[in-house]
Formats: sequence, C-alpha cells, structure tokens
Amino acid sequence: MKCKESYIGTKKECIQFLNTNLPKLFRGELQLEGQDVFIPSREELEFKMKFEYDEDYEYGCVGIKISWGEEPDLPDEEDEEEDDDDDDDDDEEFIPNKNTKDYYL
Repeated sequence: MKCKESYIGTKKECIQFLNTNLPKLFRGELQLEGQDVFIPSREELEFKMKFEYDEDYEYGCVGIKISWGEEPDLPDEEDEEEDDDDDDDDDEEFIPNKNTKDYYL
C-alpha cells in the first residue's frame, strides 16, 4: 500500500512542517491519508538522503528515505490477465479506443 500527501509553501513553512512531522513519525503518531505510518523498532533501517539540482538552482529536489526489509514480489498484471483469460472468446481481437491513455504509478 502506498500513501502520499504533498504540500506547497515557503522555506519557513517547510521547516515548520518538518519540525512538526518528523517527531510524530518517530513517536508513531504520524498519519498519511488516514493511515498510521509505522517504522519498526527492532528492524535494521536503511536511510538515505538524495539531492538533485540543475546548475542554476532553478530546479532542485531533496529526498529522505527510510526503508527496512525486502519489498515483496507482486504478481505482474500480465500473469493475472493470463489466469483470468480462460474464456472461449479468443476469436475476438481487442482494439483499444484511440482516446485511451494508460497511467502508471
């Protein structure tokens, strides 16, 4: 499951946001999209910081990532489609609508 919230504000507002939410994160009191954010105490954590920018600082990004364990393998959508494709209507070819767009997360 993925939960995400985003905000826009000034540098001062960002500092206030971090000062408010980082302690909540480590106390187990932070929620994203109504879901409790939980970092286990007994697991070894991997934490990273990332900084990207262009030469003129017109674009930039700073990221902090905390992770633990291994992400489970999720079944591919193609595998699920093959399992569900037991119909006898294999003669009909699917032709997508020209206005159809695919969005990936």
